[in-house]
Amino acid sequence: MKYLIRSLIAAVSCIALPSHAETVENMLVEMTMIQNDTAKMQVAVESGRERGQLCFRCHGDDGNSKRDYIPNLASQNALYLFSQFEHFADGTRKDYVMSKLAGHLTKEDRINIALYFSQSPVKKRQQPVESNAKGEQIYRSMCFACHGDDGHGNQQYPRIAGQPYEYLESTLMKFLSNDPERQNSPMSSVIQNMNAQQMKDVAAYVAHMP
Repeated sequence: MKYLIRSLIAAVSCIALPSHAETVENMLVEMTMIQNDTAKMQVAVESGRERGQLCFRCHGDDGNSKRDYIPNLASQNALYLFSQFEHFADGTRKDYVMSKLAGHLTKEDRINIALYFSQSPVKKRQQPVESNAKGEQIYRSMCFACHGDDGHGNQQYPRIAGQPYEYLESTLMKFLSNDPERQNSPMSSVIQNMNAQQMKDVAAYVAHMP
């Protein structure tokens, strides 16, 4: 794994750092314009498939992750994905691999990769736990307002439906333990009165959502 991480970082080390002259809002507007233009969207997706090879080892060549502790990017909202690239690049979110990669991708790379993965369908995967009614009750009372009735999210909040159970549980536990990596997330206040078993129950329910 350490060799893989070093290889991924080395692969982008020669790419020019992106200019921050443009605001994230302007880039999101540009991205929306591409989405609304069929020809431009096709070009962007093809380019994203090529540049996205940096992501394939972990997230899969179609955005369905190869390891249960890594999230799917398939069918994620493109604007949300792009925003997360920006957060990793500017230090708002921290991850050893993603922070390095995001900081060395050009603006066009980040837009095109986000558009590419957003077009890939989520594949149903075998989950280690069954869905349960307790998890559904928690989701319907607390989670739907941000992530949607179907768990597909939006520009501001991620799609969580169909994510690997291991990833969901691990992430929720980080929120519960006030992990510094997640301290800027609104989730920290949402789950402050929940316990570990409730986290496991809702993770199980969400993992089985289509």
